[in-house]
Amino acid sequence: MKKLLYILLGLVMLVVVAIGVLVAVINPNDFKPLIADEVKKATGRELVIDGDISWRFWPSLGLSVEKLAFKNPQGFAEPNMLKLDRADLSVAVMPLMSDTLDIGLVSLYGAHVFIQTLPNGQSNLDGLTGDASTTDSEPETASQTPTTEPASDSQAATAWTITIGGLDVVNASAVVRDDKVHTISEISQLNLHIGKLTTGTWVPVEFDVEGKQNAMVFTAKGQMEAMLNKVAMESQLRKLSLSASLNDANIQLDSLSLTADQVALAMPAALTFSAKGKANDMSFDTSGKASVLVDKSIANIQATGIDISTLLAGASLPRPEMNISLKADAAFNNNTQKLTLSQLVASLDELEVDGHASVALADIPAVRFALHSSKIDLDAFLGNTTEAAQPAVSKPAETKPSSAPNDQSATAIAKAPLSDDEPDLSALKGLDIAGEIAIDELVANNVKVSQVKTAFAVNRGKVNLKQFDAKLYGGSVSAEGSLDATVTPARYRVTKDIKNVNVQPLLMAAANEDILSGRGSIDVNVNGVGLSEKRLRTGITGTVAINFADGSIDGINIPEMIREAKATLKGKRADYVEEARQTDFSALTATFNLGKGIASTRNMKMEAPALRIRSEGQTNLVSEDLDFEVFVSVVGTSKGQGGKDIDELKDVTIPVAIGGTWQAPSYKLDVKALLTSNKVLEEKVRKEAERGLEKLLGDKAGDDKVKNVADKLLKGLFN
Repeated sequence: MKKLLYILLGLVMLVVVAIGVLVAVINPNDFKPLIADEVKKATGRELVIDGDISWRFWPSLGLSVEKLAFKNPQGFAEPNMLKLDRADLSVAVMPLMSDTLDIGLVSLYGAHVFIQTLPNGQSNLDGLTGDASTTDSEPETASQTPTTEPASDSQAATAWTITIGGLDVVNASAVVRDDKVHTISEISQLNLHIGKLTTGTWVPVEFDVEGKQNAMVFTAKGQMEAMLNKVAMESQLRKLSLSASLNDANIQLDSLSLTADQVALAMPAALTFSAKGKANDMSFDTSGKASVLVDKSIANIQATGIDISTLLAGASLPRPEMNISLKADAAFNNNTQKLTLSQLVASLDELEVDGHASVALADIPAVRFALHSSKIDLDAFLGNTTEAAQPAVSKPAETKPSSAPNDQSATAIAKAPLSDDEPDLSALKGLDIAGEIAIDELVANNVKVSQVKTAFAVNRGKVNLKQFDAKLYGGSVSAEGSLDATVTPARYRVTKDIKNVNVQPLLMAAANEDILSGRGSIDVNVNGVGLSEKRLRTGITGTVAINFADGSIDGINIPEMIREAKATLKGKRADYVEEARQTDFSALTATFNLGKGIASTRNMKMEAPALRIRSEGQTNLVSEDLDFEVFVSVVGTSKGQGGKDIDELKDVTIPVAIGGTWQAPSYKLDVKALLTSNKVLEEKVRKEAERGLEKLLGDKAGDDKVKNVADKLLKGLFN
């Protein structure tokens, strides 16, 4: 046994002496020209070693190289593709006896890498893979190559084990420049330390880096432990901790941190992150966590327990500060490139929605969703806290008698011309979105809607409102529509059905006006071309049918006009009656035809106590002028609005002209038409005139000449 030990010791000493002789006799600097020539043959580039190549001996065999540069071809912005101040490498001697290559710490100092792509697409990386012409001789070489015998068990048993004691990169830098697309990325400083690289053990890794991407400046540092595996995809990380910051013209990221307990395939990783900074004039502070699991095939990535919260602050926001939160589970299928969100709960301050969604990645991502919210109050959210005025039951009459026709002569309000600019809808062409939204209660512009259900789709510029159903002030509303933004100007179609809505509180909430009350139904079927202010009025065509019941029209009292007409016929002034300026009705129907900027009707009808009203006319949707003729017929009853005061005008039709504008409408009794279009009224006036003549002329009233004169006067009055 002792003899064997001496033999082994002698062999070791022999190897050591041989290495010592090698180091002492051979100067590695003599190999510089040879190394440079071989690099030149392989790459066509020059390798320059200005410093010394030196040996290091015992306990490890080491090599040190200084001032090394790998040159660029002519025409590039920097002369060197790779520059190195110093590199150190050592190999342990003793492990060589047991088929182990134990490389010590590899240290690189002052390394600089420069990669450039010229405007013509040429890169300094081109040509580094060797001479492609050698492929021409491959068939012949292959035919002459003898068949290789399988390695024997003894040969396989002599495979070497390689270990690396670690890697230190100190004060390295790099520039990646692309003049074709005008981008430049730069690492101004990189320090990296990796512990002993052996499989099956945890290796410490630390780094810090500074650089910039075009105008964006960034810093990052991190540490972790890595366990390497012969199968690279089975390697693991643990105790991961990263931090970073960046700054450019649009965003300032003061701090970004990411931690993970472990990172490995088929093992859940508990991630946490936080970020704080400013984007334009808006600051943000966000944090979150999730558990992430990636399967071994990297086909499925799952993130459960996602919980992200963000605080936004800025003058451009609806509120000085806003809190955003997102909770969900996510799954991404790498094969189908589809992301699915489930158990989704998102909130923006007091606004909250829940549901699920998915995104299929493509040139135009396909977004699908189904969302629900118990309540969305946009007025409270946007700060529109003005309460809607309470609807008035009635309005008192004016303090002065209404002795003249109701002709409002208010000065017309100057209106700015309607814009003819079409909105930019080009963004719709890049969308593929479809989904459903359900809202239990919605408040917007003081209007309250409940049980909202809507379904819509946006597909490459075409918008389709498939469903909109809601409960509205005791009634319901449903709508469908479409918008085609692939043509210019855009085209649209809308159908809407409003049924049995309590009109007065709706008008009060929407416009603080109660000009109409009752239960109302409206059917809208319109289409049009163009979405500018002007084209929305001039390009719309279709019909709007209204049907109101048991209500009143505020601002006009038709029975009062009748009393004025009656007094006018008698040459008297109508008595002032304190009564609301409104006209009650049991039914009000009309169909408006829209086209060429005009809304017209020929069948407006209203049934009121003691009255029957019909109307025809039109309004200009651009100038907002009104031109309607209203014909009021008195029915024989002493009940209802007006009472006995209008019984005497039974079967008489009274015309009222409505003019002015939407902002300042006017109502005027058409006396001439009143006198010329009513036979019943003409007979009543004739009898009144005859009685007047009898009182005035006495016995002479029966004279034929006097009668002829009276007839001519009456004919002149009615013609």
